[in-house]
Amino acid sequence: MTNIEKSENGYAVTIDGRPYARILPCEGATDTFEPIEDGAWKWHRHTDVPTDHMRMEMVLLGAPTFTMVPAVSYNGNGWGKLPEYVGDRAEDGTPWSWASHRVTIPSCTYSENEAISLALMAEANDNNACSLYRVDEGELHAVIFPEEEQPKTLQRHFWGDPFRGTMEPRCDFAAIILAAPSDGGMHRYKCLLDFAWRYYGHEIAAPMTTDELYRLGIAYCRYLFCRERNGFVGFSGGAQWYMGESTYKKNSHRYGLGWVGQSASMANAFIWDYLRTGDTEKLDIAIEAHDAWLRFGKYEAGHLAANIDFGDWRYMEFPADFVPDRWSIGECTYESYKNYPGKKFRRAPDGQILLQNDACNLGTGADCYFEAYDLLQKAGIDKPEYLQTAYDICDFALRHQDADGMFAKSWDEEGNVLAKKGTVGCFLVLPIITAYKKSGEQKYLDSAVKAFDFYYGALERDGFTTAGALDTYSIDKESASPLLRDALALYKVTGDRKYVAAAEKIAWYLCTWMMHFTVEYPKDCLISKMGYDTFGSTSVSTPHNALDQYALRDVLSFLELYEITGYVQWRERALAFWCNACQCISDGTQYINGRIRPAGAQDEAIFHTRWGRYGVKPFSPSQWLPAWPTAFRLESLRWHKDWSFFDEGLHHIEGKIEK
Repeated sequence: MTNIEKSENGYAVTIDGRPYARILPCEGATDTFEPIEDGAWKWHRHTDVPTDHMRMEMVLLGAPTFTMVPAVSYNGNGWGKLPEYVGDRAEDGTPWSWASHRVTIPSCTYSENEAISLALMAEANDNNACSLYRVDEGELHAVIFPEEEQPKTLQRHFWGDPFRGTMEPRCDFAAIILAAPSDGGMHRYKCLLDFAWRYYGHEIAAPMTTDELYRLGIAYCRYLFCRERNGFVGFSGGAQWYMGESTYKKNSHRYGLGWVGQSASMANAFIWDYLRTGDTEKLDIAIEAHDAWLRFGKYEAGHLAANIDFGDWRYMEFPADFVPDRWSIGECTYESYKNYPGKKFRRAPDGQILLQNDACNLGTGADCYFEAYDLLQKAGIDKPEYLQTAYDICDFALRHQDADGMFAKSWDEEGNVLAKKGTVGCFLVLPIITAYKKSGEQKYLDSAVKAFDFYYGALERDGFTTAGALDTYSIDKESASPLLRDALALYKVTGDRKYVAAAEKIAWYLCTWMMHFTVEYPKDCLISKMGYDTFGSTSVSTPHNALDQYALRDVLSFLELYEITGYVQWRERALAFWCNACQCISDGTQYINGRIRPAGAQDEAIFHTRWGRYGVKPFSPSQWLPAWPTAFRLESLRWHKDWSFFDEGLHHIEGKIEK
């Protein structure tokens, strides 16, 4: 039995009377512990005199086998090559500290060893921060008052100044302790996430009706549709603000097969809309776009171009000290130029920029061409080249698969590997499973099983997945979304329940990235003016501590997991994902930051914490209006026919802990 017991020098967290963690006392203060439920306590600290600072500290005794600050640090990070919080302290030896709202559970730190799982967290919006670092005795967890971030703050690809807040002196402070005996496994944070959901979670309404979301989604697809002078046709990757013209403009000459651009998925949305409404113009546009990608982006090696790009300014050759004119380029493009000075890019004879062709885009492309073929069959149209393209990508993947099951991250147009590592390779598994279902050829199922075993084995070993967020080569959540879909697809094909267990393990990892609480912002803050609620959103990656709508891709996976297991929290979280990700979509009259936004447009991210980029400060929307949230929403609507689910909202959390 787990308990908190009085000890010689304060209090200890014990299992069957044996201490596994020590709660550090504070001179001039009295600590009491109020049981919340088995293994969880509200820690109250009362000081004899008011104070304007406090540290509530607890030490896991001995070395941990795994540590986590949800969405910030997974076992100390260090996978990848971008600025992030590596280790438990900065180069000067100062332990990292993080504001409560940078973490997806308020000021939460977690560690485990062979005997116990231990977490310390705070009440939401209580002006605090957290820290997690090694000391001689073991792993120290701290909730810190007032809010601070030391010794520097992580921004998008650069470091910012430290932050130290202030508070009125007070006598009463609170934290929450969670402890659970080991079940013998690794990465046992399920108990933490289940508790946090029931403790911090709340009701959330659907911001718009499904019919309105669909109408606005199709409208934004129309807005992003483009025809190039050279005959290429597709859906642009998004829109950004141009100061010199005082308007939003879609990115010209730049298209993505999947990931950000989602041109193939938007084309499929138009085919489905034709089947629904009979609008032949959309059908014609969709076929034109799919045909154009094959005409301009099909390589002899069997794969497709991830991007079709005919001359964005970023690929000009300019000196390293070049400073662009902010009035002549897009607002987001200004920020990204810092990554490109001095680099040279190759061009095809038609002027197309030749970039890497990654597993994320290739897997998406194969998925979409399989789907396009099936949708057009329903329309009485046979496009065997679409089916062949999907098979070609799968066969390309099989030819390049390593003996251990791994796919590379990216290739050039000739099929040479450009980058090797990352869970991102599992994006190829789902279309390979589809190839097996369509063809019955065992080689596809064998490949999919071998690849899944490799990528899922890495999650079981390391406690994280990597490299799905293609602009941040790091630990992230995007690479776990396809892995979850792979597990569910393999269960449906094989009937083997081990894939259900794997799917639940992956889903719990995804939940570490999910905001379990609503952050309260000052009323004059732009996020407040937008009415944005952080609850249910997901952080991007360990270097990219902003919130986005990528969990749209997980809504149906979590719903399917609920239908298989009956565990209601999967359904509840699916509803929260959906409701959160459908906030702040422009109806064509939305006015934010002095600008009217196109109908259906939505920010890619919300900079909800002290994290920003050049040109956009923290606590602001990104101001970049990409294609992918719209595409993902339309996918959910065409793949789940009962739209009443999307209108439902989250009205009840089973086992909700009343405070």
